[in-house]
Amino acid sequence: MSKSQIKRLHQQQELEKAAAVVNQEDEDVEPVVVQRKGPANRFAFFDEEDDVASDKSEEADGVDNNGPSTSDAKASKNKKKKNKKKEKKAKQEHEETENEMLARLANLNMQEKQLAATEDAEPPLLSELLKVEIKMFDIFGELKRKLGKTFKDVVIDENDENKWPPGKRATGRILKNKPRWWPDKSNGLSMEIVQPDRNKSSSMNTWFKITHNSDYGERERMFLLAEAGHNVEIIQDIFASSPYHLNCLLMMGHMSRMNDDLNTGADFIERGIWFVDQHSHPTFSPFNWTHRMSYLDFENRAFYLLLHRHMLNAAGKRCFETAFNTGKLIFKLDPSHDALAMLSIIDTYALRAKLYTWIEQFYSAACDLKNLDSLPNWQYSKALAKFFLAKTDEEMDQARKLLCEAIRKFPSVVAALLDLLQIHPDSAVMNCKFLTAASAEREPDSLKILVKIYAKQTEEIWKDPAVLLFLEQSAQAVAATQSLSERLELEDWAERRPKYYSGRSPNVERLAQLLEVLPTASISNPVPPKNGRTPYKKLYVPNVPIRPDQSLVAGLLQSIAPYFDGEETFYNQLARYGNEFSQFLSHRFLARAPVDPEEVAIEWAGRREELDEARREARRRQRQQEAGEIIHLDSDAEEPRGNQDGQSN
Repeated sequence: MSKSQIKRLHQQQELEKAAAVVNQEDEDVEPVVVQRKGPANRFAFFDEEDDVASDKSEEADGVDNNGPSTSDAKASKNKKKKNKKKEKKAKQEHEETENEMLARLANLNMQEKQLAATEDAEPPLLSELLKVEIKMFDIFGELKRKLGKTFKDVVIDENDENKWPPGKRATGRILKNKPRWWPDKSNGLSMEIVQPDRNKSSSMNTWFKITHNSDYGERERMFLLAEAGHNVEIIQDIFASSPYHLNCLLMMGHMSRMNDDLNTGADFIERGIWFVDQHSHPTFSPFNWTHRMSYLDFENRAFYLLLHRHMLNAAGKRCFETAFNTGKLIFKLDPSHDALAMLSIIDTYALRAKLYTWIEQFYSAACDLKNLDSLPNWQYSKALAKFFLAKTDEEMDQARKLLCEAIRKFPSVVAALLDLLQIHPDSAVMNCKFLTAASAEREPDSLKILVKIYAKQTEEIWKDPAVLLFLEQSAQAVAATQSLSERLELEDWAERRPKYYSGRSPNVERLAQLLEVLPTASISNPVPPKNGRTPYKKLYVPNVPIRPDQSLVAGLLQSIAPYFDGEETFYNQLARYGNEFSQFLSHRFLARAPVDPEEVAIEWAGRREELDEARREARRRQRQQEAGEIIHLDSDAEEPRGNQDGQSN
């Protein structure tokens, strides 16, 4: 036999052995799948391709030599490969189904946890509820979010003067500056960390204080004198020399608003807030819950009042999210004292911003801590939030119960709302002694102020027909109730209210003045706290008519130098006292020591009395001398007359 025949014989024997192995595997009922242990061979795919190629070459040889036998072997090998592919595919399908089942069970478990969390979880912490949204301080940005694509057509405020040139960007954490503002330069204002011994009760918090250097302090004294004397010219001169003087910005914003220039007034307020942020302490973060500023420090009050005015400006433009976040920032600065009574107004901005869930959560978290059950605004706002969130009849009944409870506690709110909305109540409400206007007038002063503030802030909400019907039905239910417990609750709260609101709260009165519910005597320092800390003494300014002067120094001197006879101006005094007046002023104002205008006025008054006394003494002596000379001349004139008489006699 030749070598080629021997080779073919060996190949035929190997194919027969392989066919026998395949038949045995086909006879097995349950094929055993061998699982690979250890790491998979990443190059097995290439080995399989090589094996397939060699098999194809061998099959080609077999077809040429032994056709029937090689075809059977090929069919058996293909069948083996198909069985392996089916087993592999079935295994993959089984694994995918198992993964899907695990994912589905995980989703169900997550849904159950979320449901349990909404039902049984504890309310969020107060610090989380008062967390300030950094992007919610820009009035322009909120208008853009609300109006969307129509913003460019409705609000034409993107002028060239508001666009930064290439290479420059806006700065600021609370508010961004604008290109048309004055360059940032230090004017004597900075910030420092207060000594820990001043606030021992809050060791976890860091207290900051704005500070004034001597130059800023002199301008501050000038401003206080000008404000007390209603001298607008001095304020404008201070503003021209120091465009980032905080109280001047506050006053300029107020004057612009009085002239119906709301945009310019809001721009002045934003400049002041931005300047404080730029010159704050390096570690101060306005949005950090533990960073505080006390209203008792006089220097901090301007920042408080600037933020408060920014809040009112945002609310005036119906940007209630901005107003709400600004209110949270003000309250966060000193939540223990709440100097601007933000708890009496922040709920109204939450209602206007449609943050009803926040009202419920905050009431649950702070009710016991801040005694929210004794504030009328929170009782009514809680009921309104429940009303707007109600989706079922049961939830609507709960809202109605809350409003009835609020009316029993503070019935004067109903009288104030009906009077403000000019609605005539029905006979049941009119005949209830607790819901009449006369009964509301007998309430304590602080409570009447709070009720007036709340009614004014929520007037638009109660105008809605559905909400007004909700109020009328609840008031009728309270007036016509026959429940003994509810009537006892009315009587009980009628006795509690005078105890809770005895006297007038300075915080509430300060808020009322800022909201223009009550008249104010000072824009920069409404209702000063009795235990406040200030480096500036109380200034006395005479009640005299103010006349326009030509310069800052002239206006200042006119304020510190009282009129001599009620009409004489500074210039007349300068002409009257001449060099004495100018020498005194130059000596005092050119001194190196800080100048206190009040001390200057007192010293000049004393010096003026000395000069007047000297002048009176000089006149008296002159009159005496003139009188002596007249007497002497008369005696000289009588002697010759007497001699003549003697001679005649």
